[in-house]
Amino acid sequence: MTVRLATDSKIAETSSKGNREKWRDGARWYKLDQFGYEALAETAISALLEYSNIESDTPFCFTRYRMERVHVHGRERTACSSEHFLSEGQSIITLSHLLGRHGAKPLLDTLTALPSDRQRIAYIAEAAAEISGLAAFPQYLTLLFEVDALFLNDDRHLNNIAVLYKNGRYDYCPIFDNGAGLLSNTMLSPMDIDPKALMQPLLARPFNTSFTRQRNTARRLYGTQLEIPRFTSAQIQEVLEPLLPYYAPRDRGYIADRVCAVIRARQNV
Repeated sequence: MTVRLATDSKIAETSSKGNREKWRDGARWYKLDQFGYEALAETAISALLEYSNIESDTPFCFTRYRMERVHVHGRERTACSSEHFLSEGQSIITLSHLLGRHGAKPLLDTLTALPSDRQRIAYIAEAAAEISGLAAFPQYLTLLFEVDALFLNDDRHLNNIAVLYKNGRYDYCPIFDNGAGLLSNTMLSPMDIDPKALMQPLLARPFNTSFTRQRNTARRLYGTQLEIPRFTSAQIQEVLEPLLPYYAPRDRGYIADRVCAVIRARQNV
């Protein structure tokens, strides 16, 4: 079924990669593919996280996505959708906003003055925990970095880390916005380049260091959070099978190979 979205109901979701169009229609949010196969990446990652310990052994949760065909701007587009997870009166507060409005000086100046990744990670983790009262925020941040390291999501800037707020009380935000992972931006990661060559130069945000270094630094501070099985290529292909038909036949093999290559490689580090 094709979902019809009115052009004038859109908002632009700003990221370090550019603006990605996003709509709310009733109880669901829709996000268009903008630079490649972000919808597939978002949906595949949420499907693979079902095999993790996130909701069974931690106080955190993650957003589930599904693929969609939407009619917008006069033509059909590929998108993904997720449930609207905010309760009545609840809002999202980004980490950039949360820390920026409580600091004595601009957040960027504070982070720049700290001499190591360890100190920068500790600062944002512990300052956010103190301001929000969310004692496990350092573990939540570590979990985000672990997920990003596994799927190579290089867009976890400080506006892509958030908490929920309502009536003076904060809560943990479901893990969301993983669509920049799995080499999904084919404008920056062209299909005709070997995935290994594309993976090597990628840097993890928000500190522009290697994914492994950022993850391991957080783990040394706060412990390992993510437990997830090692996926075989066959298992990854099984997850991708219902998602690939949303893309042109000529691209399906390339996408599947790239996704498998990322996950299989990142499971080994």
